[in-house]
Amino acid sequence: MKTVKSKLLDHFIELIPVMIIVAVYTAMAFVATDFEVSILLLIGGLLLGLIMGAMDIKILPLRPLVIIYTVTSIGAFFYITYRDGFAKFSPEDLIITGFFIVTILVMVLVSRLRENNPNTYILEIIIDWYCLILLFIFLFALYYLESKALVDSAGNGQEDLQACTFFSCVTFTGLGYGDIVPRPAFRMVAAMQSIIGYICMGGVAATIYSLIQAKLQELHKGRRSQDTKKNDCP
Repeated sequence: MKTVKSKLLDHFIELIPVMIIVAVYTAMAFVATDFEVSILLLIGGLLLGLIMGAMDIKILPLRPLVIIYTVTSIGAFFYITYRDGFAKFSPEDLIITGFFIVTILVMVLVSRLRENNPNTYILEIIIDWYCLILLFIFLFALYYLESKALVDSAGNGQEDLQACTFFSCVTFTGLGYGDIVPRPAFRMVAAMQSIIGYICMGGVAATIYSLIQAKLQELHKGRRSQDTKKNDCP
């Protein structure tokens, strides 16, 4: 049985290839002249990791990507607070940020420290997708906040993190209430987020369904084998 320390060391070693890739991509993002462009580059990298993970390309594992992007999101948030000061954020904004970051880190950590078995594998897949959804919503919210991209139905600017997170969430999930809308220059960004949201939400549903089907088939095979053994007994 591996200790918790050895497990964490093994996971860190697994992170090395993806850390190099993400480091290069992050460097490209921060070289960009506009911070808004940097966030879009980060979103593009996360989407690339999602695609490669769906194609089962091992060079960019989904789990390490989620962890590293969570750290990157924290860095982006603190960059904004360092530049503009905490006065820019209300207590509700800080609670929202804490919810996204703590939820992702705790879910990933708990799932990685559990013993490997079929049930844990299903849990890890669901957690990976859920963390990806939270990361996309949070990164897009930071982009809308930084670029001052949103207005309400009366044309008033929506420049707080709470409103940006709300719009990011309803756009990603396809709800689209319409009380907050993007400015004309940012409509295609919102449309892009909506498309990514459809891909992720559909991926979650398809993944959970396929895993449940596989589990049910495994249970049926086990019952059939037990019935066969009982029938073979004299």
